[in-house]
Amino acid sequence: MAKPDAKILKVGITGAGGNVGTTLRKGLGGTYELTVFDMKEIDHPEGKFIKVDFADSKQVGGVFNGLDALIHLAGDPRPNAPRTLTMRNNFLAASFAFEEARKAGVRKIVYASSNFYHEGAIGEILQGTQKHLITLDMPPTPLSLYGESKVFGEMAGRHLAYHGIQFVALRIGWTVPQDDPSIYGGSYMRAVFCSKRDLVQAFTRALEIETDFMAAFTVSNNTNAVFDLTETRKKLGFDPQDNAEDYF
Repeated sequence: MAKPDAKILKVGITGAGGNVGTTLRKGLGGTYELTVFDMKEIDHPEGKFIKVDFADSKQVGGVFNGLDALIHLAGDPRPNAPRTLTMRNNFLAASFAFEEARKAGVRKIVYASSNFYHEGAIGEILQGTQKHLITLDMPPTPLSLYGESKVFGEMAGRHLAYHGIQFVALRIGWTVPQDDPSIYGGSYMRAVFCSKRDLVQAFTRALEIETDFMAAFTVSNNTNAVFDLTETRKKLGFDPQDNAEDYF
């Protein structure tokens, strides 16, 4: 277990203009001093904004100086994105961002992993061929290059933890701008929905927790669950408040 450090105050968020980033900017802005990063301009950023393409090593140098923690969201979120874009924006960009965080002395990285880390196993549960809920220690079953990029990110995090950076990988479910799963429907959504307030709670706990390396599920307390939240509740202190079924 990592030794307690000074309180996390200055937090960077990459990919801050996206869906998850927008929720976190609004949810964390009143608690932390934010520096937000994105490839595109953000009209009304909470905190200081820096435009940067993390897949371009020439743009990355020095951008994390002075940060206590980094939330890394940046990447192409599409499972069917062209291979060239996923390799560039997920694998390469994460590598550059993590290395720059290490150089800058960032104490903690909270990484946006994904339920796609377990995509194959989720499908088996929903189809009835697997009966047991998915636990954090189960092997990854990605079915897309996007899912593979999340496995890569978590493994890179273990390397960073070995070098003294606290690393929390949040395997995020499905969070949507409308904060209403009924708009999308389907068994997958009902299983992995994550409300905005549950999302903000999980990231807040990840910023507060003292750890070396930790993976945790970030989904709401869904009736039709596929993830076993027992270990996440115990170790992260995450107590999701919402349930996808309440929206239907």
